[in-house]
Amino acid sequence: MPCWPDLWNEILRLGWLIGLLFALVLLTFMLWSPGIKWRWLRISIRIVAGLAAILIVPVAGLALLFVATDTKPEYRTVNSPTGLHQATLTYHAGFLGRDFSQVRIKSKSCCKHFTAYEYAGPSDITETKMTWIDDSHLQIEYYSDPERMQHCQKQVADVLIICKALQRTQ
Repeated sequence: MPCWPDLWNEILRLGWLIGLLFALVLLTFMLWSPGIKWRWLRISIRIVAGLAAILIVPVAGLALLFVATDTKPEYRTVNSPTGLHQATLTYHAGFLGRDFSQVRIKSKSCCKHFTAYEYAGPSDITETKMTWIDDSHLQIEYYSDPERMQHCQKQVADVLIICKALQRTQ
């Protein structure tokens, strides 16, 4: 059975695309203007739609170009020893070091996700390590970066998080 909150988050994430498609359909109907009897009204609606299309179509094309060339996130999942909890590392490579890593914990009986660790900076999916000590203790090892946003919770839901910041060796 799907997790409905996850489905709702996907719909919200794609909301801009739905709005863009609605705007393009509206522009098409305005340019076509079916059923409008008065010529002056039909011409003025077409002029407004043409001006809006001059603005919306290039912006929509640029947005679709950015989305199409965006890298897909990588995932790594680790289950607790008895399978009661699941920790998922999501790594999204960004442009010019704008990477984002996140560890989310989910119980088997619940669809709600809890964020245990976040890092917005240059990294790799292999730089963050997750190890379940037992069903209620998760150890997250990551490289410390004092110049960027890096946050590790001490406890999420019924799981205690052991945050271990490592130093980079050059």
